Amino acid sequence: MDTTSCKYETLALNLQALIENNHFAAGYKLPSIRKLSEQWHYSIDTVQKALNLLEDRGYVQPVAKSGYYVQARNVPVGAVCTQAPDSIVLEPPVNLEVADQIAMLLRSSTREGVAPLGVAFPAHELLPIATLRRSYATVNRTRPDLLTLGSHVEPNQPELVQQLQQRFELMGMKLKRDELVITDGCTEALSLALQSVAKHNDIVAVESPGDYLLLEMIESLGLRALEIPSSPEHGMSLEALEIAVKQTRIAACIVCPTASNPMGSVMPDNNRKKLLELAEKYDFPIVEDNVYADLYFERFRPRPLKAGKQSDRVLMCGSFSKSLSPSLRIGYVAGGKYAAQVLSKKRILSGSTNPITQVAVAHYLEKGSFERHLRTLRQQFETQVRAMGNLVLKHFPQGTRISEPKGGFVLWVELPGDIDTAALFNKAIARKVAYMPGSVFSASGLYKNCIRLNCGHPVTDDTAVAIAKLGALFEGSLVA
Repeated sequence: MDTTSCKYETLALNLQALIENNHFAAGYKLPSIRKLSEQWHYSIDTVQKALNLLEDRGYVQPVAKSGYYVQARNVPVGAVCTQAPDSIVLEPPVNLEVADQIAMLLRSSTREGVAPLGVAFPAHELLPIATLRRSYATVNRTRPDLLTLGSHVEPNQPELVQQLQQRFELMGMKLKRDELVITDGCTEALSLALQSVAKHNDIVAVESPGDYLLLEMIESLGLRALEIPSSPEHGMSLEALEIAVKQTRIAACIVCPTASNPMGSVMPDNNRKKLLELAEKYDFPIVEDNVYADLYFERFRPRPLKAGKQSDRVLMCGSFSKSLSPSLRIGYVAGGKYAAQVLSKKRILSGSTNPITQVAVAHYLEKGSFERHLRTLRQQFETQVRAMGNLVLKHFPQGTRISEPKGGFVLWVELPGDIDTAALFNKAIARKVAYMPGSVFSASGLYKNCIRLNCGHPVTDDTAVAIAKLGALFEGSLVA
């Protein structure tokens, strides 16, 4: 095999995918050949051959004494971005510096009077708050002993573990009691899972675009993120993942196979099986993020990775933050063969999750109304996501594309042209509208022309006004 040929063809495919996904918009001047060589770790000769190939394919045009420019492409109005790119993008693993930026975005997005389109939280009126309060009252009345428990003795309350076991068994998972660890929400669950399988400076494979809080967590743990491209239709590209694990030893693969954030994709059953086979073949653990898994839109719930044959190498993480209440801070890890490490980390780092809340959630689940609540919630979120998408296509610039989520309550939006949504964020806040810039969903700052919108609140006239303001802001930036 001619390795030089493979290198320039691979680089050409990477750059082609960035162009097709509008990361390099029409008219954009590509970095110099020397700069591309430094960024992608290829020789200047390889970069030149890759650019020649892109020129032959009609993606770039050389301009004498200036450089290479992206050729104009036609994008249908209001297109739904449901197809994965034909090519595979593999950015080098990177150390992250995202915490300060994300903290600023979260503070600004939750200011009083700002339309809540940024942070992905559901509206409180959609949640069973009154029923949860009754469960708390029952537990406070009947279980005064919970106020006297030691904080680092036993992190799990048996009532909640039993309810989780029963729920998971209906999904095809018969989990042992000692495999489950109750956590302070899904964020802690993911952090404990990562700390149980990876050490400082290890590389973890992540979806791209992927959850910005996960990227912030990876930064805080001193790990490096290797971005694996994902599509709004099928989620993580397993072809790209296999290329990555052949070239790079990864400590873990983190994936949200059902209702991914930010695109709402659902990984097909065949892909789930193949992912488990890849984990077995290349010997890496899978951290399965199931935080949105209860919010699927299809008729039947997708089968978790944890329910597959190689389930022992899957650390399944989830919580009730998106379905019952963000304030509960009740999550879990089903750690498989890593369960002992997860439990040890939990005891050392934070001790027991609030036992009163654990038993209150168990009481609520035991009453049997959770599934009925979920059916109503899924229908409501699907309606809100579709309505938000229609507003975006009505008010945003021509050429805007949106995802078509199969679950959850967020919408991914790709804007045309050379728009930097992070640079426009403060102007949006000044107009009392929030969103999450696309660049925070990438370890290497991709998706500058994208945004994620929260659809967790009912769509009202105020929502329409907020979307119209954003549309005018983005349209004005294109004209400028």
